[in-house]
Amino acid sequence: MKQKSISLFIITGFLGSGKTSVLNSLLEHMQTLQVGLILNDFGSISVDEALVNQSSGIVSTKSLSGGQIFCNCLSGSFVKAIEEMSLLMPDVIFVETSGLAKPSSLMDIIAMVAARTEQRVSYKGMLCIIDAQRYPLLSQSLKTLEEQVVYSDWFILNKRDLVDESGLKSVRKAIETLCPGSPLVPTSFGKVDEAFVSLLLSGKKEKAQITTDASSYLGWGEQGRPKSCLFVVEQACEQTQLTKFLAQVSPAFFRIKGFLPSQAGKVWSVSAVGEQYSIQESLLTDAMRLGLVCIHAVHIQAEHLLSEAWNSLGESDIPCQIHAS
Repeated sequence: MKQKSISLFIITGFLGSGKTSVLNSLLEHMQTLQVGLILNDFGSISVDEALVNQSSGIVSTKSLSGGQIFCNCLSGSFVKAIEEMSLLMPDVIFVETSGLAKPSSLMDIIAMVAARTEQRVSYKGMLCIIDAQRYPLLSQSLKTLEEQVVYSDWFILNKRDLVDESGLKSVRKAIETLCPGSPLVPTSFGKVDEAFVSLLLSGKKEKAQITTDASSYLGWGEQGRPKSCLFVVEQACEQTQLTKFLAQVSPAFFRIKGFLPSQAGKVWSVSAVGEQYSIQESLLTDAMRLGLVCIHAVHIQAEHLLSEAWNSLGESDIPCQIHAS
């Protein structure tokens, strides 16, 4: 009898582009499938696991934090996680990468996955989530974005509501220049429709096989490897205080996300991308670890910036702790 093939999809996209929102939307259309999830956080704690909508179709979830899965620091753990998950024989495995994923080693890792799973797992392609608003600026200085695009097969142009038609056309042209022939689907809030899900699951790709020289993406470029730190407060804080704090610090960071304590049994769920940020009160769950993962360029004095901003508010004597990753 022919062995069941498990489809492996990788979801990539820069920090704050909307990967988790897209993943949740995909899962809404896959209620009849058995799904395995591997979630990769660049920071020292896992945040995304608590943000993924759980359903009966999810047979296993594995979180990998403290780096990106295509690097030696986590690639071994990544391959092992797929190998173990494949034994559960789901229909699909989705991998949500860190926003700082550098997939130039992708094909070597996929070959290792195939060998370690005795061909049970079949790589179907990479879906890249593009922040339509921030891509033009970030792509000028971060080679990582180009690398993610070049190695991807399908594209979601997210946050289309934040750009005009001219801006959307410009981003489309930039992506098509790097990756001609690949499907590009504009959307807002990470929503995808059933037609796109069907296209994805079919595994049909217009793009030719990757022929890019992986050596051209070695290293992190002139700005160096981004860094992260963990911002923690152990006592309940007010939303007004958090709002003022984020307004000061978030423009200096690539990404801030995580959970801080609110009233008993609840947390503030914080998400910041550049000058845009949101704060929502949520019920505390077992999957949540308190702290804000703050990812920044190497030249930013993050610990000083965060502590100065927090202490300058003068509205509370709640101390903060900052742990470098």
